Amino acid sequence: MKIRLIDYDEQALVVTVARDGVTMVAAPRMCDSAAAEMLRSIADQLDAGHPPYPCDPAAAPEQHSHAELLGHGGALDADRRVWTDGTGHVWDLSGRWTAAETPGEWEWSGRLDDRGTPVMSAVGSPEVCESLDVLRALYGPISPSVGGRS
Repeated sequence: MKIRLIDYDEQALVVTVARDGVTMVAAPRMCDSAAAEMLRSIADQLDAGHPPYPCDPAAAPEQHSHAELLGHGGALDADRRVWTDGTGHVWDLSGRWTAAETPGEWEWSGRLDDRGTPVMSAVGSPEVCESLDVLRALYGPISPSVGGRS
């Protein structure tokens, strides 16, 4: 498997994984520390999406269906700025949210990710975005700031 990632400065990061699990990373024009941080971010996203139980190599691929993610089966009422996740939990997207492991507040960016989960942006840094699922899994628990409801 080969993964080729291009960062904003058009610097290539190539990760090669052999069938035996041996990996090789090539990032000739990228700082090793920046490449490591990018790979950590990818690992965090993968961990956030993984079910809360260990993988069973003999199990069918459905074990990674991500059905337990909030976005699965969610519905957005954009006019009311309310999102109902796949478990039936209602989220008020009109207010701001705080996450236990991040400074500052988060607010809905007005977008949904590819799974249909609201994309939250850091207040004051709109370029810093995470899906609500990732925000909860990596930086949570999250709670509403003034006026929100969970």
